[in-house]
Amino acid sequence: MLVCGMRTGEAVYAALPYAVLTLKSVSIAVMMVMLQSTLDSVHGVNPITLVVYQQMASSSVLVSLALLFDRGRRKPSLRILLWAFFIGLLQITVPELLLTASLQYITASVQSVALNTIPVVVFVLAILAGREKFAWCSAYGQAKLWGVFASAAGATLVVMASDSDSTMGDGTGAFNGYWVGVLMVASAVVGHSVAYLLVERVAIEFSSDLTLTAMMTSFGTIQTTLVAAFLVRDLSSWKINTDSLELPIILLGGILVNGVFYFGQNWCIHTKGPVFVAVFSPFARCFLFPF
Repeated sequence: MLVCGMRTGEAVYAALPYAVLTLKSVSIAVMMVMLQSTLDSVHGVNPITLVVYQQMASSSVLVSLALLFDRGRRKPSLRILLWAFFIGLLQITVPELLLTASLQYITASVQSVALNTIPVVVFVLAILAGREKFAWCSAYGQAKLWGVFASAAGATLVVMASDSDSTMGDGTGAFNGYWVGVLMVASAVVGHSVAYLLVERVAIEFSSDLTLTAMMTSFGTIQTTLVAAFLVRDLSSWKINTDSLELPIILLGGILVNGVFYFGQNWCIHTKGPVFVAVFSPFARCFLFPF
């Protein structure tokens, strides 16, 4: 019975990364649909202030958990703090602000398709950085190569085709509002992809995933708050409308997406690698298909 219990525990532990990343994709899809609905409403909230409130909620949750469970662990050095600040900028501040703001120009479905290119970018960067082995002549290597190509080509075709049907962007010419939204998402993809590799690198040196995630989230919260304070000076834009979906979006995005599942994602990067985690990025598209 002891051996059976050990095998069951090992099986659960092996399946945990798959469950965490799948649930994260579901929560992202739900939040994106709710956010799109809020931004499309007549009295839509300023998207930047939503990001700030979400980050405040997530940093509160993660810092509390880190103080509770990681109190006796090794303290981070100045080098780790600087890395946490930089990763927070790439993985939280820039992507969150750009992705949220882009929903004013493109739909949540188009955004999710564009985000499908994250595995492609992470895969290429991992090979260039020597973090992923790639055998050109093997069947497994060719499967990876054609999988990456199909993902990139599919996402590009959908984004290009959606331009003719898009009515959300304003302006005229090739660089209209729609393509402004696409450029925002592309910049977010690059930031996310680079951050994936950096998280793995720093986690090897500082193995406390919970504390590292709490530090990155805290720095990201400070950064987004400063940016928002500069960009959104109208105090009425900071008021939460309790009659809309704003509060549920803040709680869902802050506690789950940017809180619990953000920690789970970084833990998966540490244990399974950045390419493994990036592969789950297109899952949100599956759940957003009806919308």
